[in-house]
Amino acid sequence: MSIGSHLLNQENLEIVKRVSFKLGREKILDIGLRYYDQHPDDVQLIARNLAHFGLGCDGKALDEALEQMVVHYFEKLFVLVKTYEAYWIVQNRIELGDSLEPFREATACGKAVFVGQSHFGATYLMGMVLMASGFDIQTVGKFPQPVGGLLEQSITTMHQRYGTGRARLLNLADPTVDVPMEMVTALLQRKIVSNVYDEPNKFCRPMALLGRKVMGGTGMDLILRNFKDDNTVIVTPFLVRTGQDTFRYEVDRHTLAGGDIVESFYRSLEKRVAAHPAQWYFIHEVHEALVPL
Repeated sequence: MSIGSHLLNQENLEIVKRVSFKLGREKILDIGLRYYDQHPDDVQLIARNLAHFGLGCDGKALDEALEQMVVHYFEKLFVLVKTYEAYWIVQNRIELGDSLEPFREATACGKAVFVGQSHFGATYLMGMVLMASGFDIQTVGKFPQPVGGLLEQSITTMHQRYGTGRARLLNLADPTVDVPMEMVTALLQRKIVSNVYDEPNKFCRPMALLGRKVMGGTGMDLILRNFKDDNTVIVTPFLVRTGQDTFRYEVDRHTLAGGDIVESFYRSLEKRVAAHPAQWYFIHEVHEALVPL
């Protein structure tokens, strides 16, 4: 059993549903950290992966990585069963600065937006940032049931009750959905489309990250080769945790004319991982993406 399968269950969903963000976070943290106490092999795997990338791998650094891993799964549970509180947090606890300017520019100029996401930070709250700001989004991901249904319900409730933008899930777990075609079509229609670029699949190729080689890209360069900077804005957002219930939304802008677009994505990811290594939750499975020496 992994930390994810240990935490993502109906019992914990009910716990999070019944209590506030603060109390739910505390309760899931307690459950998750007890899991790590009972599974030292999982802890050692994370420590080895951190060491492989030259990141702190013991003491406080390791403790923070384990804690942030559990927080990631708490946030997933939270967005599945909370609507008003999630909306409130997005409206009141996220520092935006000028991070939404690329999206506003695209809307004003009639451009598409490709959002390159990574396994870093508070990703399960990230889509709500755009929705709460009035943007409609198309989000690629693997959403098996009951997760897919719960997310759809939460998205609908937020739009109907609080007037947020809409989110359409392009579900990799649904064999009837041609996700690459849906992505291209949405971009051609000048919509906002998000997908991850840092998990291994058959379209990945070796990429440098903190002096190591990992398989990355997920074929996003193959999708984006059909577009140009004059019709598509390309960004990588990061929702960095700045406290127990506070966040900062950071967005890097990328250009297709600037060269290898996936390489550019990885430089943005590398910057965040170096600054906040504990929030890189891919660390517990990044060994599966390593390129053999």
